[in-house]
Amino acid sequence: MSIVGFGGTWISEIDQAAAVNVVQRAFDLGINYFDTAKWDGDSEEKMGRALKDVRDHCILATKTGSRTKKESLDDFKSSLKRLQTDRLDIIQLHGIDDEKTLQKAMSQDGVLQTCKQARREGLVDFIGITGHKPKVLKKAIETGEFDTVLVPLNVITRQAEEELLPAAKALDVGVAAMKPLSAKTSNLITCLYNPSLSLVSDEPELKALLGECNGEMFSSALRYVLSRDIAVTIPGLRSISEVETAVSVGEGYEGLTACEKERFSFKLGTQYCRDCGQCMPCPEKVNIPATLRFESFYSCYGLKKWAKKLYNGLEIKADKCSGCSECEPKCPYNLPVTKLLKEAHLKLSS
Repeated sequence: MSIVGFGGTWISEIDQAAAVNVVQRAFDLGINYFDTAKWDGDSEEKMGRALKDVRDHCILATKTGSRTKKESLDDFKSSLKRLQTDRLDIIQLHGIDDEKTLQKAMSQDGVLQTCKQARREGLVDFIGITGHKPKVLKKAIETGEFDTVLVPLNVITRQAEEELLPAAKALDVGVAAMKPLSAKTSNLITCLYNPSLSLVSDEPELKALLGECNGEMFSSALRYVLSRDIAVTIPGLRSISEVETAVSVGEGYEGLTACEKERFSFKLGTQYCRDCGQCMPCPEKVNIPATLRFESFYSCYGLKKWAKKLYNGLEIKADKCSGCSECEPKCPYNLPVTKLLKEAHLKLSS
């Protein structure tokens, strides 16, 4: 399997001919891991058309967001049709972000049963799970039911490194890293949030961290992710130039340089938000995880101006916190959330 794969989200935004060319170019250059989902617009159709003649030479991973056996069976059949294949390499339970959802998906009437039946019938080889909460995903893979896990990971989104990646290694679960180029933050739709959460941008602080031009930033961000204990990373690719850059990073990767190791070394300490979201909802509608994530960009990563800009994009600021402290008993890391919110507002609003 290629260490750099192809995330299919963004090909839904380009026309079919262009999308097919981009996917086929990726395959021709050595990318053989392709990840998609029916929620990614018409990504499955485009990927299926592009890869139908080389189906046996690539790994196709898609997802079901359904939680019950019946719904997921419909998902499975429709994905096979759109991908123009009679089998999948990996079917993934999509967006499992809390324990209640995990329990429902793994129940006797849950989606996992459909996936296991499909595997028994030879329609799929492996079963994976995806989500944005490493703590929940760790509990999922500890059940022994999953072969792969897909989680956000990048130079400033490191929550998975703390518990999930070591657990996956110990359990021989394959890790795929999504969002290598975007600072995923809880309760915000990354691609819609304004200002942009993209790591490849004109922000001077991000250029200082990753490189002066977009190509260098793209490469540096990917190189960091490849240095972690993962099997593959799946940047969302939408152009041949992006594909060629991604492939060159994968082909030439032999570890981080000493300079990169120093540049990417940050001290997070213990009192930082892991973005698990268990503190929510807030009675005053403060987005606690996003606020504390932006504070970590400011204090831990030195991205002060960018952090302030991101914080100003929140409709409700942390000064609306009433001090009720309802959030604190919910925090699995025992953080003094109320105190941290006040500190975050002082830093980010000045």
